[in-house]
Amino acid sequence: MTLDRTRPLFVRLLLLAFMVLVPPVGLLTYDALGEFSKGLVPELDKKAETVGRDLAASIERAVGYGIPVDHLVGMDEFFTPVLRSNPEIRYLAVTNRDGRILYLTGARREVLEPFYAVADFDDDAERVRKSNLGDFVDLAQPISGKNGRVGHLHVGIDDGFVRGRLMEIVIDIAVVTLGALLVAVEILLFVVLVNVIGPMREVGMVIDRVRRGDFSHVSGSGSDDEVGHFVSGFNAALRYCDDLFRRLEDYIDEVKAAHFDKSVVERVGEIEARVRFLFRFSRQGQPDVITERQAADIRLPLFLFVFAEEMSRSFIPLYIRDLSVPIPGLSPDLVMALPIALFMLLIAVVSPSAALAASRLGSRRIFLMGLVPATMGFVLSAWAYSVYDFMLWRGITAIGYAMVTMACQSYIAQISKQERRAQGLGVYVGAVLTASICGTGIGGVLAERVGYRPTFVVAAVLAVIAGMLIYRLLDTPQVSEQRSSPHLRQYLGLLRNWRFSALILFAAIPSKIALTGAFFFLLPLTLMLDTAVDLGDVARIMMIYPIVVVTLSPLAARLADRTGWKAGLVALGGVIGGMALVTPLIENSPQMLALGVVLLGVSHGLSASPQLAMIPDVCWTECRNIGQTNVLAFLRFAERLGSFIGPLLAAAFLPFFGYYDSIVAVGAISLGLSLIFVVLSFAYGSGPHIEAELME
Repeated sequence: MTLDRTRPLFVRLLLLAFMVLVPPVGLLTYDALGEFSKGLVPELDKKAETVGRDLAASIERAVGYGIPVDHLVGMDEFFTPVLRSNPEIRYLAVTNRDGRILYLTGARREVLEPFYAVADFDDDAERVRKSNLGDFVDLAQPISGKNGRVGHLHVGIDDGFVRGRLMEIVIDIAVVTLGALLVAVEILLFVVLVNVIGPMREVGMVIDRVRRGDFSHVSGSGSDDEVGHFVSGFNAALRYCDDLFRRLEDYIDEVKAAHFDKSVVERVGEIEARVRFLFRFSRQGQPDVITERQAADIRLPLFLFVFAEEMSRSFIPLYIRDLSVPIPGLSPDLVMALPIALFMLLIAVVSPSAALAASRLGSRRIFLMGLVPATMGFVLSAWAYSVYDFMLWRGITAIGYAMVTMACQSYIAQISKQERRAQGLGVYVGAVLTASICGTGIGGVLAERVGYRPTFVVAAVLAVIAGMLIYRLLDTPQVSEQRSSPHLRQYLGLLRNWRFSALILFAAIPSKIALTGAFFFLLPLTLMLDTAVDLGDVARIMMIYPIVVVTLSPLAARLADRTGWKAGLVALGGVIGGMALVTPLIENSPQMLALGVVLLGVSHGLSASPQLAMIPDVCWTECRNIGQTNVLAFLRFAERLGSFIGPLLAAAFLPFFGYYDSIVAVGAISLGLSLIFVVLSFAYGSGPHIEAELME
């Protein structure tokens, strides 16, 4: 099953954009980093000298009051806030005239004592002395008393700080470049599909009709570019043929009316019948316009909207933590989880109604209606002042998100023929996964540079741009035939199918619990426990997940189609996902969490497509009775219930286990449920549903 026929074009455009964008960005980055490095080192020295001068002045003031320099009290408490506020400064120390260390914060004494013991501090030639000391650059500031110099204050700069900062900048540039690259490819893909491939496909359809003698239609595409000029010329030729035909009809009518010889009239009638048999023209007086809608029409607006939502993915728990206020009866951890859980729950509740409204009112109208609460939610989230109103704004955003995404799915379902429905689904999945990569990475970098609140405002702007594109692209509402929705009893009847129930309980729900509970909620909070990890690092680690998923999903789909091993891939993915979350048992470190993110991406990349492909096999009878779309909708609803449970379950674990062990606890639950599905999957190859399908 080929999910997305635009993938080869996407890859070619990606290579083209890479060759055009990446080399110049790389050269500019290399030159800029060299200049940045030259300017940063002197600035660090000036800052360290300023810090040392201020601290030395404070110590000199105390010494001036008659306190001996070796009897000062509370020096650790005095130095610690300075080190915390200046990450480039690794240690602060005070030595006496002989170089013996009196006070030291931030480094080990045995590292510095050998240097200070042999250093010559009696030279008064310069006020500040700079020395290279292993991994540090030491700046010694004299401390003077009433009787002259009494010692030195040492400010130790991390010698690798500049390299670390340069590496962070390089990584940020790489993330932004990757995001810009994917955005450029999405725009190029949209332009090519809508302005080139779409019109040429319509021309091909018209040519196929003309080949069979049907001149009744012309292409409805029109633009001012070269393709548009070609289509206009092609349509003009068809209209000229139509005009010639109508002139021929008029001439035939004149001949038939003017001649009294019946043989001539009969001969002319035979010619007319022969022409009408060989060629068909519109009976409306002019050719009808044929316009083909395609799933790619909605890809770019969907990409921009999901991009906007994903921008806050890496920092939502951190933002909630800053806004958090005590709620009576709830732990602080549960309060942090509530907005995420509420967001997932409202999507699950609103999606069915949004899908029904899209089929009745049209995808364009529902998309634009959904943008109103979504944009309001983004803007108001930027101005939230407590967790209470933030929950309200995120709830409003969830309603808009459900309406927009269901409008897109409904549009694809309406315009895609049955044999191309899977390709349309590939357009939707590809846009969502690509937007997740771009939004997570760029959103994290943007939040680190300008803050959480401006990032929400940028998201609102992107949502408005998506609405403008929809308003221009879908000029007429798409309304499908109104079909009666299955009753709740029919939906619940799906659970009597043990294969479907097992798929939900032991595969679909556990994967979503792991995703929202461990990945969305616990991972950012846990990573920020490490002082060496910043928000940009969190975003970069979280970017790994969609990259792995988008890489493995087509491979897993192809493997499932060729081997038929759908249940096995779902079971394998579930086990890998559970194992991904128990990696902190090896070591509590960001590196193990990053490994867990990779494995989680492998898990969902292997299982997502085969899980959907299993539905026609295990629910063959139900798909015939209530429709495959409705069965898939119920599966999605169950998955979103798992997304709702995940953050609440993770928050319930936090007071008892802490952050790392809570991830392990969520992973243990996911792994246990997945192992049950492994056992049950061996029975998926037989049974009444499979046999009924084979008999057909």
